[in-house]
Amino acid sequence: MIYFALTQNSRVYEKAVALLKEKFGPEGYLKVDFSHPKPTLAGPYAGVYDFNISHSGDMAAIAAGDEKVGCDIEIFKGRPRAAVLARFTPRERAGICSEADFLKNWTAKEAYIKRNGLSLATHLRRLEYFDGRIWLDGRALPCTLTHIPFEGGIACVCGQGRVQICDIRHII
Repeated sequence: MIYFALTQNSRVYEKAVALLKEKFGPEGYLKVDFSHPKPTLAGPYAGVYDFNISHSGDMAAIAAGDEKVGCDIEIFKGRPRAAVLARFTPRERAGICSEADFLKNWTAKEAYIKRNGLSLATHLRRLEYFDGRIWLDGRALPCTLTHIPFEGGIACVCGQGRVQICDIRHII
């Protein structure tokens, strides 16, 4: 199971750890290891639970689960993104008619990249978001993408399991 929360962009790592403790009940202290490109849990919970955080403006997204997970959040900015759109495949560009369409594509790619600890610089041109799936070098990838639209933007979670949206205002 993956738990997802939208929150204000403050004390986000504390909120992620609190969400993990609330949903999975690990005893003891959860420590975040920042020595990797994607922060992970250290100690006895390393590899047991995973989390990912994304920021955009004053909003943040947290995804936490008992599986590998990635998330991305983007706020609508109302500006053209021609330079980035030029890097998308013709099939992707044909399906992008609005900023919401663009951000749905972008957040899917970012969530996949973050889930797998990859680099946007090396994978953006190799990834394609089409027909609700992520494709790498023309091959559909075995992951589940869940888009979460909200007023003013969109978020995406990449994992394998079902996503449950949580209210974490009571946590911190």
